[in-house]
Amino acid sequence: MSTSGTPPGATHRGSPWSQELIEHLKPYASVRHVERGERLDLEVNGQGMCYLIIEGSVAIYRTSDNMLLSTSTSPGVFGLANLTDVYFDDYLKTIKPCTIGFIDTQTANTVIKEKGLWKLVSDHLMVIYDRLYHHIMPRGAATAYDMVRQQLFELMNEEESFRHDITAERYIREKTHLSRSGVMRILADLKAGGYVEMEDGVLMKIHKLPAKY
Repeated sequence: MSTSGTPPGATHRGSPWSQELIEHLKPYASVRHVERGERLDLEVNGQGMCYLIIEGSVAIYRTSDNMLLSTSTSPGVFGLANLTDVYFDDYLKTIKPCTIGFIDTQTANTVIKEKGLWKLVSDHLMVIYDRLYHHIMPRGAATAYDMVRQQLFELMNEEESFRHDITAERYIREKTHLSRSGVMRILADLKAGGYVEMEDGVLMKIHKLPAKY
């Protein structure tokens, strides 16, 4: 393994416009306490849904293959891309107990029109799409090791309670769909080489991941 390479900087995990959007939309939403592990679909019975993450953390999954796309900590707003139609049928899963506002896209659309919030919504969605393009969608013909390396950095930047509740192998497979045996082999080599510290499969610390495998 080559020992060159440094970890990428931590990414900004949310939109700076989320709190302002929550303040505008919350009076029209049904606010509920949601337990850990609950699934929240962006489409329910043909109706688009928006979720205001007032307190807590959620994971975002792609419905078609249950791939883990990202995680988000409050404040967060999801579902606004479906205001005029259901373009994204992803779902959220609560990582820990959350306080969430539920509002259908039809109501949200009306509020946004009446309050003239389109610029705010546009700014919010641009941040979300930027994160999707630069940090979630695969770029180039990455090797299995490149993908594992990137996801280890992503995992290390996750909220500690979430990181300690999921094995590195499961996190990487849910985000890449690489084979279990391939991921386990790479992780075992990294642990044996002293590049990472793991306890019962949970990532505890990254020392310095080699750029090449």
